[in-house]
Amino acid sequence: MSEPSPGVAATVRALYQDGVPIHEIVARTGLSTGRTYYWIDHAPGPDGIAIKAPLPRRRTSRRASLLLPARRRALVERLWRAAEMQVDEIEARLARTDGLAADAERDARTLAVLARVLRELKALEAASGPRRPVDAENREDAIAFDLDTFRRELARRLEALREGENT
Repeated sequence: MSEPSPGVAATVRALYQDGVPIHEIVARTGLSTGRTYYWIDHAPGPDGIAIKAPLPRRRTSRRASLLLPARRRALVERLWRAAEMQVDEIEARLARTDGLAADAERDARTLAVLARVLRELKALEAASGPRRPVDAENREDAIAFDLDTFRRELARRLEALREGENT
């Protein structure tokens, strides 16, 4: 592979500093993406040998895409599912344990964190747009999304566990 002329290397660096996208720099210069980044990180020296002189990296536009409403809704839905799975896991563990105090304390802390997460998810969900309409078929799903119902059910189950330990 032959080294590009110092002029090509200088062009790569100038285009990058001007904010030209990498794919466009590659198209203009005919270099590979790897070689393009090499010349972004190295400058041609006075004797033609490359010296390490990296240009500051630019921020990518990927972060902005995370804020798109559809992506945000999808993220909130995945977080809801993860929280529901965590609650189901704790319920299953509580049903099969003999009431170990350490496990119960850890689960109580986990549930407190989950309640806070669910409250924040509900706020995020409200900010990301209207929810789907609730019909008779989706009634159970709607109950899971109702934070107050979740809290009452959680308190009822914790009380039942506490009464079971005292007997």
